[in-house]
Amino acid sequence: MVNRGRSGGCATCKQRRVKCDETKPECQACHRLRLHCGGYGAKYVLKFKDQNYKFCKQYTNDGSHDIVDYARSGQSPDSDAQNQAMRSFLTRLSEPDTAVPFYLSHYASMGRDMGSTRGFFELLIPVYRSEREGSVLSLSVSALASEILSLWRQDPSSFRSPRKSYSQAISRLRIAIHDPVERSKPATILAVLVLQTYENASAIYDLRRVSSTHHNGAASLLSSLDSHDMEVMMSAYLRQFMIHTEVSTAIRQKMPLKNIAYSWLGENKTMAVPQNPSSELDALGKSVAELQSSYTQFVGRAVLSESLGPFLEEWMADAKRVDAELLAWSKNVPYHWRPSVCDVYPSCQIASIWNLWRSHRLLLAKITFSSLNMCSCSNVSRAALVYGQAFDDRAGLVQCQQTLKEIVDDICYSIPFYLGNRTSRSILSDFTDPTILLPGQCSLKEGTGLDRNGVQAGLSRDDHRRHVIAQGPWRAMHPLSHLVTFFSEGPRELIPNLLRSGQREWVREQFLRVSQLLHLPCESSNDIEKSQSTERSSDTDAEYLARGVRKGAILMSGP
Repeated sequence: MVNRGRSGGCATCKQRRVKCDETKPECQACHRLRLHCGGYGAKYVLKFKDQNYKFCKQYTNDGSHDIVDYARSGQSPDSDAQNQAMRSFLTRLSEPDTAVPFYLSHYASMGRDMGSTRGFFELLIPVYRSEREGSVLSLSVSALASEILSLWRQDPSSFRSPRKSYSQAISRLRIAIHDPVERSKPATILAVLVLQTYENASAIYDLRRVSSTHHNGAASLLSSLDSHDMEVMMSAYLRQFMIHTEVSTAIRQKMPLKNIAYSWLGENKTMAVPQNPSSELDALGKSVAELQSSYTQFVGRAVLSESLGPFLEEWMADAKRVDAELLAWSKNVPYHWRPSVCDVYPSCQIASIWNLWRSHRLLLAKITFSSLNMCSCSNVSRAALVYGQAFDDRAGLVQCQQTLKEIVDDICYSIPFYLGNRTSRSILSDFTDPTILLPGQCSLKEGTGLDRNGVQAGLSRDDHRRHVIAQGPWRAMHPLSHLVTFFSEGPRELIPNLLRSGQREWVREQFLRVSQLLHLPCESSNDIEKSQSTERSSDTDAEYLARGVRKGAILMSGP
């Protein structure tokens, strides 16, 4: 439920946790720092208070004591009738009162901290709380949260058809971007990014290519602001998030990084916040994107000939240099980031940063492996003699094969952390289901270590479990869909033959398990694609679905 909170200082000072002199209409602290003063009315501060017990009590009075007891204790229901009663009970909860707290808690709060931030979710909650009800950010978060909660309630239409809440958010956004004051607020840019998150999920569930309208709009708004229009720290964090998205998108599309991303990388504003391992990895990801784009475009146009030799040599040298930088990155991350012997991580976010690092190395190894194979061709070998190079590098080829195997193994080892023993569609009772086992609940201690600044970093055991149940399948979707499509790209005799026996099939099975957990569709709604794929075998079903998911996930974080 929404609680108006206590009166006192202005909303901005409360958010910054500093003393406010309560001067009206705006306090002196905000005026001195050129900050937007949030005002003193209670309507500016939103807090959430868990009052679901009221609904539980009401439902108990209807005679369904066993369902409420089940929800509290985590005991398995005895019959299909009880399952249906539980779904009916959850559906009756007032959506505006439960969806937003559920989403902010399980997706925007748990498992995230400033030591691993990419600059979006970590800002979302404090800015959201400073917004009045009915603002563009409030409506955007409500639209996204309602769809997420609908998925957990097993609503098959979630994200597949726009609802009233989404239309309201779009209408309010149009008003906001035409208002100079609202357009310059961090909340407006965050609202646009929330709507892009909504669009990302919608595209995945439609198995279609995602629209970048909101992403481009956020980039335009962000680039048009100067340091006086929004807090410098927020501006820098949002730029970091946009850089991360641009790097991930360029790698997924095998395209060069956009000019706007280069301009952000060169701005002093981005340096206004401390660099963390995630932002450092994005800087290395830029080099991976550039190398992949250059390699893909040139090899796609070039005829295998003597002229290709010097270019292959240069690409392999660049790949070796960037891979060495990635290995150095892995040695400098905080100690508590490192996975345990059972591949348990402090959070899903940190596990996903590791898998992004692995995917970068996987791409570099593939470029090197493909280059070495091309160098074995006679024309290129003759060119190597002219340039005095020994392209027939058998030892290098063996080393590259071993690296590819190790990286794929490490990605596979991370999957149980995300999924545990879950196999069926996600429902709300999963959070209290004692039959769901996750590796972390046996090996994880209460909390984790300290971050690189000596600040306590970690989750309670219960919160760690809850955030893995909520976020795990989404996080596993990216590396698994990447591996499925990675195996199917290029010469089919190269990559699959490097894998262990049954490993390719295992990866496909895990991806299909993730699609089951997330309620993903089995087939595309695109009639043309369906007509072209009527002869699909069961082995290619995973590839077909993975390609559709990758089209929708172009603008999402992860590999």
